[in-house]
Amino acid sequence: MRHILLTAFLIITLFNSCIFRNNDVDLTGINLNIKIHRFEQDIFSLDKDSLELLIPGIENKYGEFFGLFNNKIISIGGTNNKEYADNLKIFLSDIMIADGYRKCREVFPDLNLLENDLTLAFKHWLYYFPDKPVPEIYTYISGYNQSIVTAEKILGIGLDKYFGADCVYYQQLEVPKYNRFRMQKDYIVTDCMTAWAMTEFEFNDSVDNIITNMVYNGMIMYLLDVLLPGYHDTLKIAYSSKQIDWCKTNEKKMWTYLVEKKFLFSSDYMEIKRLFNDGPFTATFSNQSPSRTGVWLGWQIIKSYMKHNPNLKIQDIMKDRNYMKIFNSAGYYP
Repeated sequence: MRHILLTAFLIITLFNSCIFRNNDVDLTGINLNIKIHRFEQDIFSLDKDSLELLIPGIENKYGEFFGLFNNKIISIGGTNNKEYADNLKIFLSDIMIADGYRKCREVFPDLNLLENDLTLAFKHWLYYFPDKPVPEIYTYISGYNQSIVTAEKILGIGLDKYFGADCVYYQQLEVPKYNRFRMQKDYIVTDCMTAWAMTEFEFNDSVDNIITNMVYNGMIMYLLDVLLPGYHDTLKIAYSSKQIDWCKTNEKKMWTYLVEKKFLFSSDYMEIKRLFNDGPFTATFSNQSPSRTGVWLGWQIIKSYMKHNPNLKIQDIMKDRNYMKIFNSAGYYP
């Protein structure tokens, strides 16, 4: 009986940590071990009354990321600003931000599972793109401001954006329910890999319309299929199962509507936002639809493209910036 219980425990643990994952390629020759730098622990452990003396040490330790944190994440300016120490003290002393750090220690006492998951994801990255960089990864408290940030060879994770959909802080801040849905730790890996993919394979904006945005976003989603084998589609696109079912049921209707309204080649900024940005639903369609249906349709276009071009590799598609050629070769007819 004890043996059965132990076996069941190990199966459940493996099941949860791998998130329905399987390995489809041989990664044994790739030497990588992601170690996450917990910047939030160092910055919040500083003596607030001695900040001016301690800042040079933490600036030296965290280098470029420290500048990114100051200027792009909490927006208090660089250390050359004479008011910098005062501004940092205000940030660290803010009641809600300090409470967020305490919550962070509860939700993320260690990051072992996340390190394992990101190691596996970036091993896939190196398998397909051995010449591409793997970033140094940092965690931080952003004041509920930034989920993921990237810079050259840097990826930052705002842990205070992943406390769980029911976190009371998000309700107090009146974060919309559709945003709270993805503010869960299960989405960290997919958010990281999406952000890093978009950093390394930037959108070719020489033609910025609905169909080029669909194809580009579809390429990113298909890349997630490759980098995160076995992950549920719900995790990759941050939809519920019900929302994915809605898209499948209404795929032809959505596509027909866009074609008949001649929206595919529209460069209208608001129409692009409606199809690709977060929201309670996609305003172009019914209020039963999920948001970002343009991303989902683009995903189906790229799946069709790869099906009709079986000799292509993921490396081939990701370096192709001619989105119209891809669309015309996709044979997509839902």
